[in-house]
Amino acid sequence: MVKLSAITGYLNNLLSPQLFKDVAMNGLQVEGGSGEVSKVAVAVDSGLSIIEKAAACGAKLLLVHHGLFWGSPLPITGTLGRKVEILQKAGCSLYASHLPLDAHLQVGNGAELGRFLGLSNLEGFCEYSGSLIGARGECEGRSLDSFVAQAKSLIGGKEPLVLPFGNSTIRTVGIVTGSGAFGVKAAAEAGLDLYFSGEPKHEVYHLTKELRINAIFAGHYATETFGVRALARCLEKEFNLQTVFIDETSGI
Repeated sequence: MVKLSAITGYLNNLLSPQLFKDVAMNGLQVEGGSGEVSKVAVAVDSGLSIIEKAAACGAKLLLVHHGLFWGSPLPITGTLGRKVEILQKAGCSLYASHLPLDAHLQVGNGAELGRFLGLSNLEGFCEYSGSLIGARGECEGRSLDSFVAQAKSLIGGKEPLVLPFGNSTIRTVGIVTGSGAFGVKAAAEAGLDLYFSGEPKHEVYHLTKELRINAIFAGHYATETFGVRALARCLEKEFNLQTVFIDETSGI
């Protein structure tokens, strides 16, 4: 058993949530149980079905990327009240990390996706609310099709959205996971060959075409599974905790 305070202290020190201006609440959102943890569940989202699965598997901490609280305070009623009730009854706490987990170069979504894509010399990329929240990296000259194949493997063989309007040979790649369509311009301004993200918006078609850059959008959910899984590995190593990844794709 590991004290919850030790785990949250470790996560806060690793992720430095105080450095980010984020609409999401980062850190411990719900405290439940005795304050001791033997099993941690990690997931991208904090949907009701995710929380039910975490409780059912005996997790005493649920670590997510998309937490319960965004923007203004919310009344703990309706579905939100039900979520908190299930957590409390199961003695399960909930910790969320949004922008800090996107940005981190050790365990962040962007950097971990970059490593999955085989990129080297990873560094921060794409400023948002005063922080770099993505990653950029390099590779030996590769075809766009090779990156498309990797994107397909992320989404179960489905076709990603591919906008092939840039260089035929890829040597530099920028990444912002999740809803990262806004990063296309930053990637073009940085002279990158490819922009890799999650969820597109309608306007990126003409924007990428006019900026003459390649872009691949492989899904909000799929591109943001990397960070929580990396955190699970850290907790296993640091505290010898049992972890489980609750994989429930949104298909988006």
